[in-house]
Amino acid sequence: MVVHLEDWPWPERTFMARLSPPSRNALLTLGTQVFYPPGRAVMQQGAYGTTTYLLRSKDIGRTACAKITTADDKLLGIRVSGDVVGYLGALDPTARRSSTDTTCTATIVHHIPGEVFENFLNLHADAWQALCRTIADRLAWSEARRLDFGDRPVPVRLARLLAELGEAYGRFTTEAGTAPPEIEITVRLSYEELGDLIGAGVDAVGLAMRELRTARLAELRTRRLIVRNMEGLRKFADLT
Repeated sequence: MVVHLEDWPWPERTFMARLSPPSRNALLTLGTQVFYPPGRAVMQQGAYGTTTYLLRSKDIGRTACAKITTADDKLLGIRVSGDVVGYLGALDPTARRSSTDTTCTATIVHHIPGEVFENFLNLHADAWQALCRTIADRLAWSEARRLDFGDRPVPVRLARLLAELGEAYGRFTTEAGTAPPEIEITVRLSYEELGDLIGAGVDAVGLAMRELRTARLAELRTRRLIVRNMEGLRKFADLT
């Protein structure tokens, strides 16, 4: 099935999903499209640059596109199809890149020159609103992770993270109507990377995952993170 870009299924809460159809179509005409295989850096922390990058998954069935890390490879977050990265360079050309963004799946990256992206924002009022909401979402994600580092035990922190990842980047692996349906998190994350996101060591993450597996809530299955019972996981994580 051929899907045209104007009909592309952008994930909810991404920059592209928040744009009006006319603004979305206008943005897709800007810049150049470059294919990135998994594991290629889109931008490097500390480098100068003004280009804004729009991420688009090569495969419709996968949403996750890039891992956001520090210079010492600490995972800060995940970006998905429809997200933009590097926009701070467009708004402030003197700023250095604040993270290293590396593709984790086959990705089409739209390279949009900084001045072109800024002009796009000025011509489309809804684009400024979409960008502000995107920034607010990312700040909220960082704040949630910071709060999780507090007095919550590691299994609860991990459960909260897996519930959020499953809702944001998950896809059903069993037929609708099964109880409960299983959800695969469509980005591969190691125990070390999970630990980066919840402030825990590899051994602690392993023990927490064992607890979730025993409770039939979540597990690592052939390198895939599977949420076996989302409702139960949310209750365990005190998210209900």
